[in-house]
Amino acid sequence: MAPHAVAVLADVHFHDPGGDFGGAGIVVQGARLALRSWADTRIAARAFNETAGALSAALEKIAAAGVRHVVLAGDYSDDGQAENIRRLVEVLQGVEHRHGLRFYVIPGNHDLYGPHGKNVTTRFVSAPGQTVMVTSDAEQAEVGAIVTPAMRCGGQPAALLPMARFGLFRQPEYLHWESPFGLDDRPEARMYEAVSADGSVTQRLMDASYLVEPEPGLWLLMIDANVFEPRAGRPDATRKKAFIGPSDAGWNAVLRVKPFLLDWIGDVTARANALGKVLVSVSHYPVLDPFQDAAGSERALFGETAIVRRTPGPQVAQALIATGLRWHIGGHMHVNATTRTEGGRLTDLALPSLGAFPPAFKIVHASVDVVRAETISLEDVPPESGISAIYRAEGQREALPLGSMLAAQRRANVLERRLVQDWPVAVRALAAGKDAGFLVELAGGDGAEFARRHGLDLVEMSAWPLADLIADAYLIKVAGPLAAHWIAADRLALCRALAVEFGDENADPHQGARGFLQRFLAVLQVSLDRMDADDSAIIPVAADLSRGRPLRYPTAG
Repeated sequence: MAPHAVAVLADVHFHDPGGDFGGAGIVVQGARLALRSWADTRIAARAFNETAGALSAALEKIAAAGVRHVVLAGDYSDDGQAENIRRLVEVLQGVEHRHGLRFYVIPGNHDLYGPHGKNVTTRFVSAPGQTVMVTSDAEQAEVGAIVTPAMRCGGQPAALLPMARFGLFRQPEYLHWESPFGLDDRPEARMYEAVSADGSVTQRLMDASYLVEPEPGLWLLMIDANVFEPRAGRPDATRKKAFIGPSDAGWNAVLRVKPFLLDWIGDVTARANALGKVLVSVSHYPVLDPFQDAAGSERALFGETAIVRRTPGPQVAQALIATGLRWHIGGHMHVNATTRTEGGRLTDLALPSLGAFPPAFKIVHASVDVVRAETISLEDVPPESGISAIYRAEGQREALPLGSMLAAQRRANVLERRLVQDWPVAVRALAAGKDAGFLVELAGGDGAEFARRHGLDLVEMSAWPLADLIADAYLIKVAGPLAAHWIAADRLALCRALAVEFGDENADPHQGARGFLQRFLAVLQVSLDRMDADDSAIIPVAADLSRGRPLRYPTAG
């Protein structure tokens, strides 16, 4: 039997510049566009204005590949704005009509908020070099702001109803559909009680998980790992602060707040195995650490960062392994990675974003015993003329294809934000203006001998700014195997040589610049190992997987 093909897209962050956000925007080439400025975009962590074009290009590639089933694994909207959800529904319905694709969605932290929603505020370009506040919050609006319900992010179940057609509720063509609570798809039949950590507050919420069989033999297990944990002492569910936000929660919070999902996953997995169904398990969040940071270097270097807070702990893997689940697909972290526990008992495919570097999605070809994952790049999506016109008016020198634009954005984000906000002042000051040879000198080595030993050109090495190599390291970390396309071979060779010779995962980053940079290079070594790993194949039933870097969890103490 031929494998089932499913395209999986995560973190689309769809924003339609042509949407009606209370009349906000600027007329460009005869059309009113609601655009974030180039100043906001240039050093951001992801794109805003380009996401609609990226989604359109991805869906055309999927249709051309003959794939019929498309999963949107959360954060399908920019920030849950009602107008973006409305426009996204129109896009998906149009593609269904033109190409016969079928969509299955699960919400992420950007798509809805709790049971009552939240206000959203941003700034759109109103004239070259000028922006205007656009918000759903009349109380917080500044003078001259545009206040519109089009910016409001809905709660559950209201925010899910426009997307009902796309798997969240039963459709006549499905061979099977169920939720963790049974066959009834009504929101009131899919409620659970979420309890605060101290037991003082209980909120009744909807879980959006479902299992669907869209074609004979294929089961899509769509898990709502979006957790709104009640905050102690905050019983008013209409207030945003009544909940601990889902961004940093993920599967760690699922174990605390939604343990019923584990029983359901175990039951579905057992039935799939007994019936010979191909089970594709998806949630918005990863179940294993996509950065494979067994040494805890992120925390040691930078403290309690978003990456640290969002990394699933070992208890998540243990709980899912106990259900019998063998592999999973998730997004949220905007990382291209394949991670396995030792022995291959659980594999996690971490999905890149369509709107962040590297822009890509995956097509999985799954049978009952082998899954092959194919990564499809969106680097060649051309710039849109209207967006480029606004960017040029603000000083962008050149309109770039999506991949080049996002690579440049990520580099600018590293150099102008991450280095400034995350790196110790003393290390940053010492490394400022230095070239790559500075690392060799700092470690007590001889630059000429180092270059000779690794077949490098000393003159070229001395011409490479250290800051650029640090940016390379960040790109390698998120892009995985795709990184080799974006970093020149000679620069990669230098990164490898520095990481091998001077990376030390036991170095103390608090003992001066040398220790900090050695620990940073140890992270680079792990990232290079991930880049070199073959992430194209997963074998769920095999006990020993030889491909890919197995995940090691740190031991207590």
